[in-house]
Amino acid sequence: MSQQLPDLSAYYDRDPVWGPNSYPVRTEIEEGAPPWKDHAYLAFWDPAQEVYGFFHWNSSPNHPTSKAQLNISIKGELLDIREDLPARDRWTSESIDFDLLNSITITHPRLTGDLLLTARRMPINFGPSGSIPAFPGQTPLQHFQHPLSMNGSLVFDGRELELNATGYRTRTWGYRDDSVQFPEYYYLWASFDDFEVAVIKHLHPDGVARAGGGLVTDDGVVPVREVHIPKDAAGFAIETRYEFADGTELVIDVQERVWSGWCPIGLPRRDGATFAAFDEILHLRTSDGREGWGQSEYGYVRRVY
Repeated sequence: MSQQLPDLSAYYDRDPVWGPNSYPVRTEIEEGAPPWKDHAYLAFWDPAQEVYGFFHWNSSPNHPTSKAQLNISIKGELLDIREDLPARDRWTSESIDFDLLNSITITHPRLTGDLLLTARRMPINFGPSGSIPAFPGQTPLQHFQHPLSMNGSLVFDGRELELNATGYRTRTWGYRDDSVQFPEYYYLWASFDDFEVAVIKHLHPDGVARAGGGLVTDDGVVPVREVHIPKDAAGFAIETRYEFADGTELVIDVQERVWSGWCPIGLPRRDGATFAAFDEILHLRTSDGREGWGQSEYGYVRRVY
């Protein structure tokens, strides 16, 4: 049973390839409105080059949480770029330029390059599952994810390399304060030769955990119905067990971390309960032996202050 998507034609009028992932940034909002956030996240991995990492863009017309971030590992050497990001249609910070379509340019003193994004397969719409909690009294966030390839040339500390990465991108917009509406969640994106699978399981403020996501093949998207996540002694997932809407199941029983880093999302300072997000790039294997790569995120609110 494929995921039944709402009418997204207006999004594809803006861009016929990326559709909702190219949704424009909000630059103005009425006075007194709750925090509005425009987010985009792009995780990537190129095992042959030993390059792993993520981009994260976050802008807002009324909340001081904006940033552009590139957290990258190149053959074991780490670089974490974090810069202020004004709310405007083309996301341009001091050294990272993203047109919200298919082009990223980096002009940092230690890292330069031009990257091209190419869509693969179909996007996943997380809205119908109801898995993402809404800001109190507001409509739910819009959240889409799309698998991709990312290619281009990079120069890191004078060394050149040709990137041939796989990954995915997200686009989220709406009223949002992670410290208020996201008590805890587990997220995993996994890419294999013939499919991709993404899931997020949120603990909602009412105490109920709800899962959403989808299995993406060349034939379409099958929604995730439920997911189970056994943990190790440190609280990290050692297995992800999926149940899909068509009655099929999938087990990823090897989740080997090859890189990790923090993804700051909140205010520069917060005197109170504060959201935190920790990301990993993973080497994966299913219970029937298929090898893949992916990215996980653990989000939770730190309540001691």
